[in-house]
Amino acid sequence: MNLFIAACLLLAAPPSGDDDGTVTIRAVGHVVLGVDWPPALAMVPPDLGMTMADELAPVTSAADITLGSMAAPMTSSDHLAVAPDGVDIWALRQPPSLLPALAKLGFDVMLAANNHALDFGPEGHAETLAHLEALGIGAVGHSGEVWRTTVRGTRVAVLGFTQPYAPDFQSNRDHDAAVAAVRAADVDADIVIALVHGGGEGRDALHVPRGREYVGKEARGKMVELCRALVDAGADLVVGFGAHAPRAMEIHHDRLIAYALGNFITYGPFDIQSPNHLSLVLSVTLDRHGELREAKIIPLRLRHPGVPHLDPEAWSVSWIRRYSRADFPESAPQIDPDGVITIPPRGAHAP
Repeated sequence: MNLFIAACLLLAAPPSGDDDGTVTIRAVGHVVLGVDWPPALAMVPPDLGMTMADELAPVTSAADITLGSMAAPMTSSDHLAVAPDGVDIWALRQPPSLLPALAKLGFDVMLAANNHALDFGPEGHAETLAHLEALGIGAVGHSGEVWRTTVRGTRVAVLGFTQPYAPDFQSNRDHDAAVAAVRAADVDADIVIALVHGGGEGRDALHVPRGREYVGKEARGKMVELCRALVDAGADLVVGFGAHAPRAMEIHHDRLIAYALGNFITYGPFDIQSPNHLSLVLSVTLDRHGELREAKIIPLRLRHPGVPHLDPEAWSVSWIRRYSRADFPESAPQIDPDGVITIPPRGAHAP
């Protein structure tokens, strides 16, 4: 084991010792372990993802809470959804044979409502949720859905938001409802974490703009306005998904907002050309009051056909630092070359 990997594993360890109430969270981006749909582009790991999961598990699972985005349904359903005009949609499907690998990665809760969640209809989505529940993995993204746990006496609540593809999805467009949901979760929690799917995609959406974002003609929410409102309502950490490359981070009222973590695993026929090959594990330690104690970017790089590996050159660190300074010059976090994230002193601005 080289020194870089050893250092990452050391930093992955959750707090130990006395009951100080801190909670360490690991968050990753899109998770697609392999696909058997579309048939012409089907790619499933030869060992059903177990080798891949074994290599990544020490980084992902060694935390109090591990979060991610279930970017494609995991189902055996063949009821392919169709667009309103009757044309087949671009659909993705992960086979349930990959469930042992998913379990190995140690996820505690996943955002399971997104633009691909209904690719195989309500039946496929319901099966996906049932698989997650059987593995002990919570799912968020539906209205009224809050995942809760207690870590060393600290009460944690996680909830999710996405585009309203289904009536029961917690909408990222209805800011009043989103704020109300966070406030309600905060009543019985010391730490509230909001997972948000939205924002633009593609190489013309690398920056985080103010105002509404689109993918084609589809509105993908006002990410900056929403994420800041969630913090104002009581969220202590906001993690974004949607873009397939990492996006900027900012500090809002001393709380960290990561606007997109990009792809974590996208095994199969996906675009992993630069910058989509840049990936990371975001490690954040919060105290019982939601204050940021420690934060770090653990850099990864995807290699064909979409397998992440620890990146000693830390390309994603320099990428996120650059875009954070560009997009949020007044509120970007301080990000050191080794990936350590800190809150800048009051009045300090990113160079």
